Parts: sequence; structure tokens; C-alpha cells
Amino acid sequence: MKTKLLVLLIFITSSLTFASNHGIYLMTNINVKGNINELQKLIVSKVKSEGYKVLYSNIVNVPDFVRQDKTEHCGFSARLIVLSKNSYSKMLTSYGTKYLVAGFLKIGLYETPNGINVVITDPETINRIVFNDLFENDKVDLYKELISKTKKYKNSLVSLLHNSVDGEKVKTAMEPIRDDEDLEESSKDMFMMVGSLTLFNDEDQFPLIYSTQNSKGFLGIQKLKEKFIANLKSFKPTEDDKEYRWYPNEKALKWKVISEIQLPNKNAILLGLTRPRTEAVSFNIASASREDEGDMCPGIDHVTAYPFEVLILQEENKINVYTQRQMHRMDMYFWDAGMSAFMDHMSMPGILDASLRKALLGKEYIED
Repeated sequence: MKTKLLVLLIFITSSLTFASNHGIYLMTNINVKGNINELQKLIVSKVKSEGYKVLYSNIVNVPDFVRQDKTEHCGFSARLIVLSKNSYSKMLTSYGTKYLVAGFLKIGLYETPNGINVVITDPETINRIVFNDLFENDKVDLYKELISKTKKYKNSLVSLLHNSVDGEKVKTAMEPIRDDEDLEESSKDMFMMVGSLTLFNDEDQFPLIYSTQNSKGFLGIQKLKEKFIANLKSFKPTEDDKEYRWYPNEKALKWKVISEIQLPNKNAILLGLTRPRTEAVSFNIASASREDEGDMCPGIDHVTAYPFEVLILQEENKINVYTQRQMHRMDMYFWDAGMSAFMDHMSMPGILDASLRKALLGKEYIED
């Protein structure tokens, strides 16, 4: 009996030892002193010198933006830097053009009571989700190969930030955190509400939102993108969209393309879209269970949750357009807000799905 218990204890201990946990976000530097604008400029300069293309570098809207009562303001600010790297995009799409959806690399800076923290969206965790259709369709070796390659890019970006930025150097996985097996097998966080955590093994999670015939190759894709951008400029939100949270001005509800990767040889474009109120509301929700008098908006540590990805690609004789279902994306990036937060804001994902599609498709949008 004692022998059996010892074997069981060893098994449990070894399982815990070798299990790996992966956060959607990875902290790289904490308690950095100085000015957030100067730190932003420094990082932009350093990543450019290392061959990254800076697609976006600007403020992200914190909860103060949607808090009408100024006594509830935290006074902190945040910055988002979106990058791409040609070799990284090529590596991803060597497994299939659809995987360009994982092409954005993101760095976030946000103020805290103790200084500025630096965080990235962990590309390894993202790719464990985006590519898990390989794992689940018996292409385990390809899945492991892709993860191994991704780790090299991740470690390079972390090293760059460690070598460039002051403060304490860390490598801390941040919530939402999931383990190897759950990511590989697209385990469900919220069974009834979201479903499997996968983009490509469940067509409901990364749905086709638009399709049109195209015989002009990449030129046709570019023209469709330009049409989408024109639609964004003329977008008018619905009453439901307006009413689900207070906002200070009409610009708060305007969707904007802030980042873009073009792959002419693959007939594909990845767009990154966001808007002020959506950023601020999501960080406000992520703050709710953690805020205190010293820090009224801790949820800005999720600063690199944006932008939303919209994938435009040629498939056979058609241009197809895809974007994540918002409930799925919120689960992916904000699961740690908790079940009660999702229940309290049940209408938000559907409103965002409709708003984003309406903004992109304009008069061609058909309400579900």
C-alpha cells in the first residue's frame, strides 16, 4: 500500500513539474522609472533597429475614458506598439496562408503606482491556440515544430526588451493562463457560452463574414480593403451600440484600421481594427475585481489585447473575409475577468460582432 502511495505521489509530482503554463500576456519589465512617452520612443527605436516594422505606436484608451465620474479615474495611461517581421509572417504562412491571423506582434506599456510595466502578447501562447487545429487533426509533429520556431521569435523579443529597458527584468506569464494540454486540445473555458478555444477546428469561432468573386488576384484584394476603409469612415453605430456604455464623444465609436500586413505573394492582407470605447470598456471590466484605492484600473495590464484581426485572403476564385467571433476573442484575452463579468456583459460580444461587420461591409451588411 505504501509503495502504491509513493508511486502515485511521484506521478503527481512529476506531472506538476513538467506541466507548462502559458499566459496570453508575458511581463518583461516592471517598475520602470521615467516618462511613458520617452520609454515608448526608446522601444520603437530599438525594435526598428532589430528589423521589426512598427505598424502602430500610440495611446490605448484606459477605463477613465468611459468613467463619467472623475472621482473614479485612476489617472494612469497606457501605450500599444504593434509590430510585424517579414521572416515571422513567412514562417507562419508556410503552414498555410490562414495563419497570417497570428502575424501581429504586440508590446504594451502601462503606468502603475510603482512605475511603468512592459508586457507583450505571448506569441507562443497565441500560436498554441491558432495552430491547434494541426494538433487535433493528427499533425502533432508540425504543431510542435511551429511552437519551437515561435519560441525563438518570442525569446528574441524578450531579450530585446530586457536589454533596452530599465527596471526589473522578468519573464512572468500573466492571466489568462492555460496549460499545454488545454491549449493543444482547445479545451472549453465556458462550455455553454464560448465552446472550443480554437480558430480553425470550429468554424463558428473564426467565421466567414464576407465573400466575393475575384479574378484580379492581389489587386482585387487591395480594392476590397480600400472599400472597407471607405465604409469605416461613413459608419454610423446602431442605438444598441451607442447605449451599452457611456462615451464622451462620437469618435469613441469609430472603428479604425491601426495595423496592416500585406502578403502579395500569398494573396492575403491582415488588418487590425480597434476603437476607443471598446478598449476602455474591456479594460474597465478586467479591472473590476482587482481595483483598489491605490490602483483604480489594474485591467490595463491587458493592453495588448488589441487590435481585432480581420483576415482577407484569396481562396480559389473568391476573396474571403474572416474575423473572430467576439465572445471567443474575449474568452481568449479576458477569461480571467471571471464568469460573473461575462454574465454581466452578455450583450457586449454580440453588439461588437454586429458593429464591426456593419462598419466593414457598409451597405452590404446583412443583419443576422
